[in-house]
Amino acid sequence: MMWALLAMVTTGPAEAASPVEEAQLVQVDKLRARMAGEVHLLAFDLLDELVYQWTQRPVFESPTNVVLASVTVPVGLGTGMQALLENHLTSVLLANPTTQVQLVHCPQCSAMFVHSGPEGTVVSRGIDNPELLVELGGATGQHALFVDVEAQGEQLVLRARLTRLTEDLPIVWSHTLTTSTSAPALLRESTELKSAAEVREDYLKALRSRGPIQVPVRLAVRAFARPRSGIGIPVPPLPWLQSGVEFGTDDGRAWTGSLVGGVSFTPQSSTGLMAQARVARLVTGRVRSVTRPDVYVFVGGAVLNVWGPGTFSLQVDPLTVDDILLNAELEDPRHTFGAAHAGIDLRVGNRIGISTFIETIPSLRRSANLDDYVRLFDIGFQSWGNEVTFWF
Repeated sequence: MMWALLAMVTTGPAEAASPVEEAQLVQVDKLRARMAGEVHLLAFDLLDELVYQWTQRPVFESPTNVVLASVTVPVGLGTGMQALLENHLTSVLLANPTTQVQLVHCPQCSAMFVHSGPEGTVVSRGIDNPELLVELGGATGQHALFVDVEAQGEQLVLRARLTRLTEDLPIVWSHTLTTSTSAPALLRESTELKSAAEVREDYLKALRSRGPIQVPVRLAVRAFARPRSGIGIPVPPLPWLQSGVEFGTDDGRAWTGSLVGGVSFTPQSSTGLMAQARVARLVTGRVRSVTRPDVYVFVGGAVLNVWGPGTFSLQVDPLTVDDILLNAELEDPRHTFGAAHAGIDLRVGNRIGISTFIETIPSLRRSANLDDYVRLFDIGFQSWGNEVTFWF
């Protein structure tokens, strides 16, 4: 019976995870990797702050040899993070010699030894037994640096202490730094460490450097929907060169408004003038970013005045080739109409942007020469535009 039961257990079909469970496991792995990466960056930030404080207030008056005794990390992040923190701390200290801390290598300090004496047998690291270091010929009179990184709730805590390698192992300096895991890391340059306040001030200066008013230069093309029947003649696309002013409500530029004018010219086809107003709202954050693209949604209106042979179709009545031939000897038609539009704008560093929009032309909503690209809330949009903008 025992053998039969064992055979049933080992040869029975394995219970496979459902597709939903597998998808959940994948999402958990992605979240775990993302959180580990953020913890790594925050730990780097704490080490940068530690070295920055040493550059401002050195612990030693002259260059002093220090052994990196140990670096501990939160449970579950493994030795990989420990090695990363050790390498980062070493590189930052080497880049900032004004800390007066010179990291040195001490093989006897990190090795495990069994030391026997009249009092008994002791198993310890060399760095925890200065007397043994003296007997082994290891460095004496130096200092050891201990760095502990722990996660406490939403806080990431770094505790550092310097210990003199003498018999009593006195602590000569200790400090604790704390950061919130919900706050982004500063990502400071190792060769030019700055305080958190200085880094924030630099960020604010970058936001304010552009000022509340900017001058956009925009290249746009408006394309019109083809006739809804085969009778009318489609309107050719109209290119536009626009410029004006754009202003923000504050330095973060969460809301922006713009007033621009434009000209259009297509040889032997059309010429035009336009005036446009627009309001935009940032949707990818509370303030614009200097490190990633920003996305705005906008609404606006425009008044256009166009003339030339290519604008014959901007009328309500159907247009045929015969109509164009009959009016060839007359003056070029001139059309003035208003339009309202809505769209989305992708900006990079508030220097260059790409946008697209749909536009409704109320006076031409019943035109036989135009159809609707799309209808929203029973409103037809007869024009579709694309823009490339440069800000100065």
